[in-house]
Amino acid sequence: MANKKVKTKAEKERLQTIAEMPCYACFQDGVETQSEVHHIRSLKRGSGMGLRPSHFDTIPLCSGHHRTNKISVHLGKIEFEKRYGTQLEILEKVNREIERCRENQDIL
Repeated sequence: MANKKVKTKAEKERLQTIAEMPCYACFQDGVETQSEVHHIRSLKRGSGMGLRPSHFDTIPLCSGHHRTNKISVHLGKIEFEKRYGTQLEILEKVNREIERCRENQDIL
């Protein structure tokens, strides 16, 4: 069995921050729902099927918008991106919100 790469302190902090945020898609729909971490796979960013994505290329999504709803990044990506934007667009918005909260010394 291959050794797993140990997460850095910064990676652990990023994953914790994302996990504590509400689901991005639900929040856009006016609902706050507990999220889980979605890793964005993008050949443009050096990851794809079989390649490990960066822990910094992560967005908060509930289980439904992540993997079980008809409109989700894994089951209904086209409709998901029509409604909420591309995963990279969402990543930019999430990163801006994290930065804003840190500047204002909010919880994140």
